[in-house]
Amino acid sequence: MSKYIGQPCTSCRNVFKEGDEIVVCPECGSPYHKNCYQLEGRCINTLLHESGSEWHPEPVVGINSSATEAVCPNCGAHNDPESFFCTSCGASLKSERPGYDSIPTYTDMAGGSANNNAGRQQQTYHNPYDQPFVNYQTVPEDAPVDSNTAGEYMRYVGVKFYYYLPKFMKFAKGESKASLNFAALFFTPFWFFYRKMPLYGIVTLVLRIIVSIPSVVEYMFAFMSVSEGVAYTGIDSPVFTAVSGICMIVSWVVSILACAFGNYLYYKKAKKDIDDIKINDTTGLDLQNKIASAGGVSMAYVVIAFVALSVVSSIISTILMFTMNIY
Repeated sequence: MSKYIGQPCTSCRNVFKEGDEIVVCPECGSPYHKNCYQLEGRCINTLLHESGSEWHPEPVVGINSSATEAVCPNCGAHNDPESFFCTSCGASLKSERPGYDSIPTYTDMAGGSANNNAGRQQQTYHNPYDQPFVNYQTVPEDAPVDSNTAGEYMRYVGVKFYYYLPKFMKFAKGESKASLNFAALFFTPFWFFYRKMPLYGIVTLVLRIIVSIPSVVEYMFAFMSVSEGVAYTGIDSPVFTAVSGICMIVSWVVSILACAFGNYLYYKKAKKDIDDIKINDTTGLDLQNKIASAGGVSMAYVVIAFVALSVVSSIISTILMFTMNIY
């Protein structure tokens, strides 16, 4: 176990010392303090498991602990001093990290190791977020995913790249296209808009408006009954009941499909956008900026979609009220 001395525990990130009880994942080799592994109940290094890679010791690199931030040379954003890239625009922060003569590289996402890259300095991204399933694993920027690299997808995704990158890698390998995305399940159209997929957002938003009409009609009848002092017992129409049930089923089917295949649709869009950008032979920082600009998230789309939903819903409700002579 001597090779683990000085290395960080996969769970608590405290380095191993002489006399520590160390256990190792039998699949990927990630080391844990015995107590940490018992608390986790399993290996939490999902990134290595999904990529088929193995744990390798982290090089011991000095760092200036007095550094409090890393300022992006491209956009001027202030970043965590341990970040390897700007969380705002995706530009490299390598030169902004005091104490690093070179950025360490180990096991790449294709299953190789740092030894395969001898003599070639690699720039890596570092996960600045404390997420257990990524666990601060470094990912080589030029690790191939498909026709694009891990670094390019990281820049494109931006927010929560550590969640999407392992899934993109599985999709690129031709594995199952299904995965779970609960944001897409509960906020289907808004998730599509947030991830800059307006076409899917519009389609699912329109469907949501259409399938909600029976519920609005029933609400109007209930409102009429209450206003007239009559107990509401529901709409006595087999056809309406059937249509209402079908609309509810359609609504849930759309949400479940978005939950299961939303990540795959996002991967396909990311791949297409990056491929289109690279067709123009853009290189260097200009390429990084264009990829980051094409991807990322958009709260503006979400706000516009919410306003549109509110306006259309109000119009439909007003029309139904006049039709049913509520006014």
